[in-house]
Amino acid sequence: MKIYQRSRVITIISMLFLLGMLGFQPAVAQDNVSEFVFAHGGPIRTLDAPVTWFGSTHWLTNLMYDCLIWRAADGDGYVPHAAESWENVDDLTWRFNLHEGNTFHNGEPLDAEAVKWNLDRVRTREDFMVQPQWQFIDEVIIVDDTTVDVTTFEPYPYFEYDISFNGCELLPPDYIEEVGDEEFARNPIGSGPYQLIEFSESDRYVFEAWDGYWGGRPEVDRVIYQVIPEQSAQVAALLAGQVDLIPSVPVPDRENLEAADGISLTSETANRMHHFYLRVETETGAMNETYPDFQPATLDKNVRQAVSHALDRALLAEVQGSASPRLARVCSYYPEGFADEFADPAKIEEWYDPDLAKELLAEAGYADGEGPTIYLDAPTFQMGGEKEVAEVAAAMLEDVGFTVELNILDASAYGEQISSGGNNRDLNMVTLGCGPSLVPLFYQCDWVQANYNVCVEEWDAIGKDILRTVDPDTRIDLWEQWWGFYIDYSQTVTLYEIDNVMAFNSAEFEFTPRKDGWFTFRDVKLADG
Repeated sequence: MKIYQRSRVITIISMLFLLGMLGFQPAVAQDNVSEFVFAHGGPIRTLDAPVTWFGSTHWLTNLMYDCLIWRAADGDGYVPHAAESWENVDDLTWRFNLHEGNTFHNGEPLDAEAVKWNLDRVRTREDFMVQPQWQFIDEVIIVDDTTVDVTTFEPYPYFEYDISFNGCELLPPDYIEEVGDEEFARNPIGSGPYQLIEFSESDRYVFEAWDGYWGGRPEVDRVIYQVIPEQSAQVAALLAGQVDLIPSVPVPDRENLEAADGISLTSETANRMHHFYLRVETETGAMNETYPDFQPATLDKNVRQAVSHALDRALLAEVQGSASPRLARVCSYYPEGFADEFADPAKIEEWYDPDLAKELLAEAGYADGEGPTIYLDAPTFQMGGEKEVAEVAAAMLEDVGFTVELNILDASAYGEQISSGGNNRDLNMVTLGCGPSLVPLFYQCDWVQANYNVCVEEWDAIGKDILRTVDPDTRIDLWEQWWGFYIDYSQTVTLYEIDNVMAFNSAEFEFTPRKDGWFTFRDVKLADG
């Protein structure tokens, strides 16, 4: 034990030296300005928020932009943003009443015209990643300066969730039309409680509290997102006082951090899951261009099902360190997640069946225990443990006959080379949100992204029915049918649902994690003296 502790001390000292060499300095407030620094694993993409899906970017942009409404931090319903109140007028119409006199940071009015411009922009720009999400909107109607009606083509059961999700951020129309999209991304302006005052791209982002916010000036003067990709460097930075909160604390570090003066650990659902995407076609993304004539073994459904049955999800969740095994893509606390079936440890244990995996490979034409070679891509770290989980999963796959070529990259390189470009071959590891409202979209024939496209017409039709069915009991029945296709097709192989274990500077700040897993710090408070 003494040897272990000594090695930990040496590691921390080494990391502190490295952080100093890289230019990270302690987060000391100057001139009585309070600063809260978050260690962000990166990458961070464009600050034109509606362009991208990536939650790691939206964490920042939520500080500087308001939406119409927003999800409550405790997961119980919705709270006002730009709209002070809202109501479902009829089956197809939602009315939003805006705050009187509300403005963007530059003084431009945040009125009904601005809301219409933003919603029309995000639902019509086909170059935006989030654009397909917004196709539930039929029309945005200006009632008067502070009243907007949003109509849908059909009754839409997930309206409030989607109207407050990625792409909901309201941007200043006049300013964007004056400077253009590219300049706006370099010098963004919003209407949220914080203004962006300084940033170096994918490195350090400094937000300062805005006196003019409709909800009042935030308690903490500055919130800083400092990109630190490696978990060990994040731990060292917290111990050195260079950051105030780190997400996804590695298991070996939890005891030491909990024992440190002024540092507390807390946990909450991350609202995230780890999965493998398996190739079911070769047309999407850049794979054909990067790997000419490559034919993924996972084009065969028997091979995909063999992958699913070869994985001991309970062990993989243990390797991750703060996760629970799952079989389906919606988190277990939603009714659509079918916890009794897809989160039941006994059923998950039964699903792990290496002998069945071998039989499936034999049916696919791979005899005598000699399975195909498959390529598995994974990042070193996003939510925690990705590298280690990928290594253990590769060993499980090899145990049933696969030959696994493992490719592990740091998060930034992984995003650029694998995820964004669509260079995944057989399997790639992904971190995904687990809310139910958008999941059926991702498996419809007209949903195409760089990593995959799924088109099964009957599955597609059930997904469309889910998104137009208001009655909850009928909708759950449809979900049960939908999950049958999901499990059988095995394009997305779910591993586990993640709990976030966070460590923060409790000597100076009060911090309560959000139920939706977002690291946005509108509500962080100064600790009582």
